[in-house]
Amino acid sequence: MIESVGSETYLGGFYSPIRLGVGARIGGGVYATDRRLFILGHGKATFPSSLNKIAPGSDKGDFVPTTLSRDQNEAIVRALSENRLFEIIKEMVSRIEVKKPPGILRTGWLKLSSGDSPIFQIKVSGNNEYEWTVRIVQAFKPEAVTLD
Repeated sequence: MIESVGSETYLGGFYSPIRLGVGARIGGGVYATDRRLFILGHGKATFPSSLNKIAPGSDKGDFVPTTLSRDQNEAIVRALSENRLFEIIKEMVSRIEVKKPPGILRTGWLKLSSGDSPIFQIKVSGNNEYEWTVRIVQAFKPEAVTLD
């Protein structure tokens, strides 16, 4: 596990049990703090309700986290760390590519790279998921984001 030094601020995220593919499995989530990006894999479909218990509404892709108390923020960051499939610190990310799904039955993607090497990729197959992914990665590290 990557430990962050000091406090982190939750930036947002979403979980899609149907439309976000992680590897060959269906379902997944993308969440970010100001220091780390988290990918939650298939099987974490109950995770959004856990977030909603910490802070009502935080289980939604369009949640604005500025209303979180310090305790709520820390609880969400802890929950992300405990439930992640993959995480990366901001300094390790050199490029973030987000491709919009070209149609109903076709998928786009979120690709993360470090240096010149791709390190993680997930499929994104819905317009809402695409828009939420773009919002999250632009809040996380806007200078690294390329939209296709």
